[in-house]
Amino acid sequence: MPRLYKNLSLIIVIIAIIGLIALMVYTETGKEKAWIVENALGRILTPVQKGLYSVSSYVYNLFVGIGQRSSMKDEYEELKVRVAQLEKELYRLEELEKQNERLKDLAMFVDDNREIVVTGANVVAKNPGSWFNNITIDKGTKHGVAVNMAVVTNQGLVGRVIEVADNWSKVRTIVDGKSAVSGIIQRNRDNGLLKGSNTLGSEDGMCEMIYLPEDSNVAPGDKVLTSGLGEIFPKGIYIGEVVEVFKDKRALYKTAIVKPGVDFQRLEEVLVITNKDDYVLKQD
Repeated sequence: MPRLYKNLSLIIVIIAIIGLIALMVYTETGKEKAWIVENALGRILTPVQKGLYSVSSYVYNLFVGIGQRSSMKDEYEELKVRVAQLEKELYRLEELEKQNERLKDLAMFVDDNREIVVTGANVVAKNPGSWFNNITIDKGTKHGVAVNMAVVTNQGLVGRVIEVADNWSKVRTIVDGKSAVSGIIQRNRDNGLLKGSNTLGSEDGMCEMIYLPEDSNVAPGDKVLTSGLGEIFPKGIYIGEVVEVFKDKRALYKTAIVKPGVDFQRLEEVLVITNKDDYVLKQD
């Protein structure tokens, strides 16, 4: 018995060592088995994970794309509004530039003829038709405008005032069939009477200079000015240019077709001559 007790502790130590060795072996074997299982599961789950990642990425990109498209649409609408505003501003600036050019020409005309007194006016209405046979301007008695005052532009004679109110006036232009202006051929000083060709149902924007002497050598290209005869139109206002000359066999005079210097289809600003002193306008 004493010998058995003496070896018991040794036996317990040996058993403990064997147990530890067995535990170590079991643990290493478990790791290997766990790696095998993990490897198998990885092979199965990796494609699934890739698929889930692809789906989640697609969904994310889809929502991001929708957000971006919505943002781009808002920016596009804002740009459209901005472009429209810039186009309006461009049109306004272009119109101002054109108006400034017209006013500059009128100012140069006034500067070259400082002896005249004028009132500037805008054309605010015209009679129906293609041509400005009769026009309405935005100046009247409050601005010194009176009936029979001559109306001009830097291009030449427009017509005369036939009706006046406080803030507006009506002007009969030289192309109207009821208009009559005493004119003179600048080159040979032949006198005649200019009448407008525009009548109801017949409009060409031209004038006829009648009662020219039968022996007149008037020819296309001749310049026609106001003669100063009468009390309405000052002498020397440019009227237009002769484009054709003919003689009726039954008449004792020649007739010249005159193209006015004023572009009546694009008439926007005019000058009303408010003084009726005797003077001669300078011509180029």
